[in-house]
Amino acid sequence: MSAQFVARVLSSCLGVGTLGLRGQKQRPWLEIIRLETEKPYINYQLKLLRACHPGKLDCHWDTIPLPGFYDKVRLRVRSDELYRAYELMYPRDRKVITPQIISITGMEGVSALWSDRGRVVGRLGKIITRWSDDENAYLADWITSHGIDCQVTKGQGVRFNREATKQIIDAIRPITPRCMRFKFVKQPPRL
Repeated sequence: MSAQFVARVLSSCLGVGTLGLRGQKQRPWLEIIRLETEKPYINYQLKLLRACHPGKLDCHWDTIPLPGFYDKVRLRVRSDELYRAYELMYPRDRKVITPQIISITGMEGVSALWSDRGRVVGRLGKIITRWSDDENAYLADWITSHGIDCQVTKGQGVRFNREATKQIIDAIRPITPRCMRFKFVKQPPRL
């Protein structure tokens, strides 16, 4: 078992990735679904998974049609190495975030989470996790232990003050792919 592969899988699952037991044999699959405009980021995630996986990785791509202009792209990955990640994140077949998972994923996990759920509003950074308050507290405690001040927002996620936003962006910029660095600047309001 590759610990680095498990960490990469857990990082992918902090945001939009999911792990599940599928098929007749109930084997674990990693599934990542994104808009087709974000396909370079899925390719980047797949490249990292392949780099730390021992042996060949079983991958399946397909397109999910949407009524709008863009479709969604789905990547499904199958490997026996996924069992350990599934045991950690889905101990009773229900997704949980624990301090152990956050410490395993480390700053790479925070970078992946920011790429999936992070944004800058004004000059304040936010990660809207959609986790429970306890799980958000685990994330905030881990980030605070690394010298970056943040607070838990009830029912939403973690937010950073002006100075901490700059610190977290400086910490994750070197490990965030270029295609997702637009998340480091203020986003225009959605209409």
